Amino acid sequence: MSSYIEKKFGLNGKVVIVSGASRGIGNSIASGLAKSGATVIGLGRTKISKKTDKFSFDYQPCDVSDSNKFELLCKEIFKKNNRIDGYIHVAGITNPNDDSLENFKNTININLTSTFSCCQTIGKIMMEKGSGSIVNITSIGSELGFPNNPSYGASKGGVRILSKSLALDFGSKNIRVNNIAPGYIHTDMTDKSFQDPKLSKERSNRTILNRWGVTEDIVGSAIFLISDASKYITGIDLFVDGGWTAKGL
Repeated sequence: MSSYIEKKFGLNGKVVIVSGASRGIGNSIASGLAKSGATVIGLGRTKISKKTDKFSFDYQPCDVSDSNKFELLCKEIFKKNNRIDGYIHVAGITNPNDDSLENFKNTININLTSTFSCCQTIGKIMMEKGSGSIVNITSIGSELGFPNNPSYGASKGGVRILSKSLALDFGSKNIRVNNIAPGYIHTDMTDKSFQDPKLSKERSNRTILNRWGVTEDIVGSAIFLISDASKYITGIDLFVDGGWTAKGL
C-alpha cells in the first residue's frame, strides 16, 4: 500500500467502537476495521464464552439501550486508550407485520432513542480530543416507504435526521456524523425473505446490480467514513443498496 493511500484510508492508531458487533453487518464492519489497522471494541448483547475466528477484535457484552452501562464502558475505553476516534452504531431490531403500539414504542426506543443516547455519550467524550467520526446505520427504509413495518421505517427515518442534526451540533468540535443506508443485505434479520424464491428475486430485480448485498459490501463505506479520507464529509446519507434508490424503470 502506498504511503499516500495509507495516510488517507489507513486506520492505524485509531480506536473505534462498533455496536451490534456480535453478528451480521456489525460483525463484518468491526472485523474489517480491525483488519485495516484500527483498535476495535465491538459491543453486543450476546455473551461470548470464548474467542473465535468470528471475533478478530475485542468484544464486550453490552446492551446499548442501557445508557449507564454504555457510558461507563466508553469511559473505560477512553481511559485505557486515551482516545476514541470513531463510533459506528449498528445495533437495531425489526419486527415486521407487528403493527401494535407496544412494538412501535419498543422499536423506537431501541433503534432511535438508544442511537441518540449513544451518540450524545460518544460525542461528549470525543470533544475532549476535539475530533471524531460517528456513523449511524440507517436503511433504504429511512428514505422510502415499505409495507407492513411502519415502526422500523419511522425509527430509521428518525435516525437519518438525528444524524444530520448532530452533525450540525458537533461540527464546531470537529466531530463528523454520517449515515450508511444499506439496502437488502443477507443477514439473520433478512434470511426469511432471502430464502423465499419469489421474495428474493423481487428484491434482486429492484436493484441495478440485480443481487442482494452481503455484509462485506458495507465494510468499505465504514472504513471510508472513519478514515481521514472523509474528513470534509459530514451530515450525509451514503446509500449502499446496489442502486435500489436510484433505479427507475
